[in-house]
Amino acid sequence: MPTYQYRCTKCDFEMEQTLRIDDRHKPIEEAHKYGTCNDMDADPCELQIVPQFPAQISMRDSFRRHTSDGWKDRLKEIKRQNPGSNLDT
Repeated sequence: MPTYQYRCTKCDFEMEQTLRIDDRHKPIEEAHKYGTCNDMDADPCELQIVPQFPAQISMRDSFRRHTSDGWKDRLKEIKRQNPGSNLDT
């Protein structure tokens, strides 16, 4: 189940909830269950879902695909020491 972040538009209240996709709007509809903006005001918080941005790295271009220069240098050294090997650098 995904985790959703909620924030009040009137105060600094924030919370996270792990909910089914169909239930993601329940905290907004039932904001009175999560308290009020301040003790003197009886109005519930005006919650809204904080937009989640997708990751900028795809599985194909993840950090594992890119090797460090130190590792590439080590492979070149092995290839020099072992002529005729099939190591790609």
